[in-house]
Amino acid sequence: MSILILLILFLMIWLFIKFTLVMLKICYVLCVGIPLALMFIMIGVVLCCTLVLAPIGSSLMRLAGRIVYPF
Repeated sequence: MSILILLILFLMIWLFIKFTLVMLKICYVLCVGIPLALMFIMIGVVLCCTLVLAPIGSSLMRLAGRIVYPF
């Protein structure tokens, strides 16, 4: 009986930790990832308009995709 209670307790703690990590990832994506990626995309588009800085602009746009979801 005590082993069953202990297993249920560990399961609840594990689920709480998993839920917390998922919520932290969602908060990161919404509060940090998307605004930062939008800023990088805007800078990348501006840099792609010039011939010399086009490689930097395209790499900034690729970096924006990695910033949104780095997990």
